[in-house]
Amino acid sequence: MEELSLEKQSRDEEIWNDDLIIAIQKKLESEFTKIKVIKGKVLKDIFLHNEKGNYSLQFGFVDQDIIIYEETMDITDLQNAENIKLHKNNLRNSTDLIIPQVICELKYNGITSHGLIIYSDYAAQIKSIFPDCKYFLAMKYKKSSTINKLFRHGRHFDKIIAFDNGKSKGKYKKGDFLTELENNSDLRDIFEEFVDEIKKVLRVKKTYFMK
Repeated sequence: MEELSLEKQSRDEEIWNDDLIIAIQKKLESEFTKIKVIKGKVLKDIFLHNEKGNYSLQFGFVDQDIIIYEETMDITDLQNAENIKLHKNNLRNSTDLIIPQVICELKYNGITSHGLIIYSDYAAQIKSIFPDCKYFLAMKYKKSSTINKLFRHGRHFDKIIAFDNGKSKGKYKKGDFLTELENNSDLRDIFEEFVDEIKKVLRVKKTYFMK
């Protein structure tokens, strides 16, 4: 029974993921014409591997629910190097490496302490490679994810938001979130604040601060 529940939640999350990408892209496209919003992979770790005295530099990539970016880096030379191995690069082993500006990890029906620890660690690793990147956690329903738990175990997230404080109410269908945004002013306000935080990251800063 628990397996079926997790499978349903995974399907709901996947469909909501697609809807959220559409909603975010629509909000950004007029001001940020070159920005892309996708589900894909980003570089998470770089490490030196020794196999029988032969050293190679390994690049590891990880799936991310939402990646917001404009620029990419050509890594053709890295792909052709004998002592460099790229694990599951984004965009179907493209020669382009995504330079993420904002990453959003999504959870449909709350998040466990274990999940928080894992994804907070992902955030720390990714931001050590891309120091300008911000990493958000967005939950459709907060369920039993208390503020205390989110703060204790999610310390490397830059922002954490829940669009609904309760728990999921039945099966999620494609387009549900977009319809809710039209009909629910409270949800619309939360979403607008979420998008505003993304825009703050994307806007060119008129400042002398380097960080």
